[in-house]
Amino acid sequence: MQNKSAVLLFTILLAIAALYTLSFNWVASNFEETAEKQAEFVADSIISSGAVGANKDRESLVKEKKREFLRDSANAEVYPVFGHTYQEVKENELNLGLDLRGGMSVTLEVSIPDLIKSLSDYSDNPDFVSAIEKALAAQANSNDDYVTLFGDAWADQNSSVELWRIFHNMESKDLFPAKSTDDEIIAILRSEAETAINNTENIIRKRIDQFGVAQPNVQKMAFSGRILVELPGVDDRERVRKQLKTTANLEFWETFNNDEIFSKVAAANNALGRALNPELFTPEMDSLAADSAGLTPEQQQLRSPLFKLLQPQLQTVSPVVGYALTKDTDDLDSLFNHPAVLAELGPNLRLMWESSPTTTVSALYAIRDDSGKGKAKLDGRNIVDSSVGYDEVGDVICNMTMDAEGTGSWGRMTEEAANDGNRIVCVVLDNKVVSAPSVRVPITNGRSQISFGSGQTVEEKLSEAEDLSSLLKAGSLPAPAKIVDEVSVGAQLGQSNINAGLYSFLIALFVILVYMIFYYKGAGLVADIALIANLFFLIGALASLKAALTLPGIAGIVLTIGMAVDANVLIFERVREEMRNGKSLGVAVKEGYGKAYSAIIDANITTLLTAIVLFAFGSGPIRGFATTLIIGIFTSLFSAIVLTRLIFFSRLENKKSISFTSNITKNWFTNSKIDFVGKRKTFYIVSGLIVVAGIASLSMNGLNKGIDFTGGTTADVTFASPVDVDAVRGYCEEAFTEENGAKANPIVQTKDSNASIRIKTNYLIGSNADDVDEQITSAIESAMEKTGVEFTIDRYNKVDDTISDDFQRGAMYATIFSLIVIFLYLVFRFRKWQFGIGALVAMVHDVLIVIALFSLLWKVMPFTMEIDQAFIAAILTVIGYSINDTVVVFDRIREYLGLYGSKREEKDIINDALNSTLGRTINTSLSTFVVLLTIFVLGGDNIKGFVFALMVGVVVGTYSSIFIATPSVIDLSKRLTPEKK
Repeated sequence: MQNKSAVLLFTILLAIAALYTLSFNWVASNFEETAEKQAEFVADSIISSGAVGANKDRESLVKEKKREFLRDSANAEVYPVFGHTYQEVKENELNLGLDLRGGMSVTLEVSIPDLIKSLSDYSDNPDFVSAIEKALAAQANSNDDYVTLFGDAWADQNSSVELWRIFHNMESKDLFPAKSTDDEIIAILRSEAETAINNTENIIRKRIDQFGVAQPNVQKMAFSGRILVELPGVDDRERVRKQLKTTANLEFWETFNNDEIFSKVAAANNALGRALNPELFTPEMDSLAADSAGLTPEQQQLRSPLFKLLQPQLQTVSPVVGYALTKDTDDLDSLFNHPAVLAELGPNLRLMWESSPTTTVSALYAIRDDSGKGKAKLDGRNIVDSSVGYDEVGDVICNMTMDAEGTGSWGRMTEEAANDGNRIVCVVLDNKVVSAPSVRVPITNGRSQISFGSGQTVEEKLSEAEDLSSLLKAGSLPAPAKIVDEVSVGAQLGQSNINAGLYSFLIALFVILVYMIFYYKGAGLVADIALIANLFFLIGALASLKAALTLPGIAGIVLTIGMAVDANVLIFERVREEMRNGKSLGVAVKEGYGKAYSAIIDANITTLLTAIVLFAFGSGPIRGFATTLIIGIFTSLFSAIVLTRLIFFSRLENKKSISFTSNITKNWFTNSKIDFVGKRKTFYIVSGLIVVAGIASLSMNGLNKGIDFTGGTTADVTFASPVDVDAVRGYCEEAFTEENGAKANPIVQTKDSNASIRIKTNYLIGSNADDVDEQITSAIESAMEKTGVEFTIDRYNKVDDTISDDFQRGAMYATIFSLIVIFLYLVFRFRKWQFGIGALVAMVHDVLIVIALFSLLWKVMPFTMEIDQAFIAAILTVIGYSINDTVVVFDRIREYLGLYGSKREEKDIINDALNSTLGRTINTSLSTFVVLLTIFVLGGDNIKGFVFALMVGVVVGTYSSIFIATPSVIDLSKRLTPEKK
């Protein structure tokens, strides 16, 4: 084997890289075990001492203290060999999807209609209002963005008013110049819409930092412009919704110095102590308090609840009132809102925390509210532009430009601050101080610069300036965000999915390893080594690319196993065939690899094309499945071809034997003489009957469409004991009644028992209320509480009707695009359109049969068979598997026609080609089916429908490659080869 040393070195380096990447998981796990023990110790100490927090149950308290420990240890070195901190280790470990670790996934849609209304200063022009409404109606059935639809709707109005006049006002005259054409205005609106989406994404990234989530994911989705937010581990859905949906509010506030208001804060601290613990403020207790040794430390803390958590700042005159541990800021906010505290602070003093502390300590600022009503003198609506730059000495700054109104307000604020001892002005976003610049001179030209802390590096300053510039820009674009898709998975369900997926996967892997040795003996052992290496490389690659491993991703690994086995089987069957033809072992191995390459490459390329389409059109777990499949294709090719070849040729060079068969399997599938071509019409009839039955079922039973395609809400609920499902249905009907009396007609289905149910409803699906998500959750919980049985909501999924239409279109386009791409590739590879049409017919046949079976069986199967995004992923995978099998068969037909085309009857040649692939076809299909069957039996209920579709796909894909694809090629061709001589 040429370049043997280079291949061996590359393999070793690849293994070391994968091992290094996976080591992050081991290090993180060990450190988190330490955190767990520390949290248990602290929780037990709190409970035994009766300290603050002792009223919480131990499990919740341990979780809370563990989160605090890990958050405070973010910069602690936990991987001393390489000097990595805990945060760096978490960022580099293999990321688990929400279905495996629990958490929340939310898709946000920035309201572009509201943005356009705002930019028009809420114009009441009838033509403008009509165009807005018509564009909204058209959006439900169109792939075009809203700005394009608005432009079309405006053009249809034939308004006598020019569009620029709608947007050209005092605040936005520079943004929308006079005399602009309609096309120019639409272009400006599109730019502003894109800016609003990008800035909302940046704001969301800032907001989720407060959740303390490890490995959060915020990304703008291609094509739609929506924003996907994934928060592993969070369980407070209402808090997350509130934080994500709140409109970004940028404000500029004047400040008090701490020496001016400290007496108020001290009075508030005293008043709060009296309100919470009046028994500690009797004359006797006051007398004891006067004596430094008179009160216990705990009593002193209870008399001073604010200063127990807040360290006052008295050394330096500034707006900073004091400092507190970041983890205590929520508790302090609750205390600040106590009536006794508010009464002492008065209406003109507000307290706000800094936005992004550089340590575990946060600063508290004293904000001056002259209005007493929480209204800032200047806010983000007055910012028209912002950018990052450098001052005259090269320091990083953030430039901002204001409109005329803002220029006047800013000039007055800065003049007052500069004349009052260079007082600080705070820039606040969503009640968090993002910057606190000291004002040296009045700024009257509407242009200002914000500098940053002297203790920061240039990189840190630049990063903060870019963030602030983005936030300032976002503040000038008031565009509300709406949750259009939400999935919540409980941590317990996530762990159950891990256990079910892991156990089923290990058992399936063990079965495959044993079967390969049974069938191919020594060569099977080599294939097993390559297969284990393949899994090692695949998981290492997933970790290094920071891809999430999801439950469908585990199915993708399973499919990868099948593809790796398929490549080995193709090679081994070729080697066995060459040896039966009398060739020596060395020659047989060399020619076996050479002749198998074409089929292996073609089969993997067609599967890769399908996976790429799936990645482009899918989202969430489905994209995780596609990612796993794409990576698995490359690792499978490397391990199945390069590693096995390296081992075989090393043994041959050392004069060691290799066995490719056992005594039992030696002659299996070698003498098959089935007349596939002659019986093709029989199989046409069989397939036709199944498809017709499916069509009839579709007209009568329909399909069990999931909320991905209908819109609505799904909740998976687990009860402590079995419940009366009919009673639960009645409770849901009562809870899901809207204010106008309309009933949502919920669907209540059992899963694996009456203690586990799934609820589907379209309750409030069209509502635009700000708290619609909270209303739906509350209705579900109130209905479940009526059972009187303890319950948990393991999984919550809400899909808005606007995004469900997009899911349907995306699924249709993905399927059609996959079929077209594969057809074109096969025409290119086999140089005959008949091969492309034959494969296309087979793929459509497979898809129709899978859909037919789902229509026939969804009402009788003991598991959910919903038509959702996971089902579409299964359909595309079936297409990939079917074409994989078909390509192998076509490749052998092409080879036989080249060898015997002018010497024998074409019918006999094709039959021989099909019979010669039976060993490979049955071994590969059986191996993949057994793996899927194991996951189907042992895996969780949430993946059963997905795996069932794959199982059906393996069977019909194998069937169609022989009985549909090849006969179709024959019947479409007068003759594939020249006339026999």
